[in-house]
Amino acid sequence: GLKFDMKYMNFRVRACNKAVAGEFSEPVTLETRAFMFRLDASTCHQNLRVEELSVEWDATGGKAQDVKAREKDGKGRTASPANSPAR
Repeated sequence: GLKFDMKYMNFRVRACNKAVAGEFSEPVTLETRAFMFRLDASTCHQNLRVEELSVEWDATGGKAQDVKAREKDGKGRTASPANSPAR
């Protein structure tokens, strides 16, 4: 039930053993930070169409058609894991 971009608690720690306790650390705040991310059209699944602000599933494998056309022209993918259809 945590929400993005919220602060939840402040805490500090210190090390202790049988003989002595150390100094407390500086206070730390547990929080959930919001973040931005982008999908990479060149490494996404072959059925995803990724554009600037949208992602669309293309069950016909639109990207796969583009790859096959490039392979015919000798400009297809290499065998590296980064170009795997599973990514």
